[in-house]
Amino acid sequence: MAEQFAELLGTAPADIDDGRLTFVRGSLATTLSIWKDRYDRSVFGWMVHTDYADLCDRMDGFGGAGIRIDHPSPSGDTGPSAIPPAACYPWPAGSAPLASEVTASVTRYGPTSLVFVRDSHDLGLLFLSDTHVHRDGVWSATPANNEPGRLAKAILLARQCGDQDLERAAVAKLRQRGEEPVSPYPDYLFRQAVADWSRQYAKATGIDLSDLAKLKRKRPQYPEIP
Repeated sequence: MAEQFAELLGTAPADIDDGRLTFVRGSLATTLSIWKDRYDRSVFGWMVHTDYADLCDRMDGFGGAGIRIDHPSPSGDTGPSAIPPAACYPWPAGSAPLASEVTASVTRYGPTSLVFVRDSHDLGLLFLSDTHVHRDGVWSATPANNEPGRLAKAILLARQCGDQDLERAAVAKLRQRGEEPVSPYPDYLFRQAVADWSRQYAKATGIDLSDLAKLKRKRPQYPEIP
């Protein structure tokens, strides 16, 4: 099935491994995964995830250093969700060809999903988005409920890449949102959540985020970007 997907995409993957097709563009690694429903093995789905390759392994415990790109279901549902989409398609029996709705979905949404993230800077901006970003019929899985973690990832990425423009944008949002409570916890502030995530990311990657970890203090000092 992975080989059939590759033909439909019209792009040769760098690697195919157990239903995972990996495509590499510069510093980005994009994986299209074909997976069966854990409760109903007769149905399957597919989804795309784009990571910053040099951080992917170190950030594996946090879902990588990237985002999931979602596409409409066969019903046409385009409602973004924090939860991965459910399996949608019947698993072909024996050597039967893929169902027409599968080929239509992969042909229409696969190529745009693979190039949804333009480069490392764009990935960082997607981390900073307030909600899902839609492009050409597909969208980023960037819900509001994980904004602090995504902002910390944006700064992590900026420091890994030396992208000062991205870091400035991240710090500007951090200053703007820092004193807001994180729903549903009225006593837990946005900056404190960023600090907690930063501490974990720094430990996993070895990248210095100690200035962000200090945002837990009552009188925080936000990072200064030249």
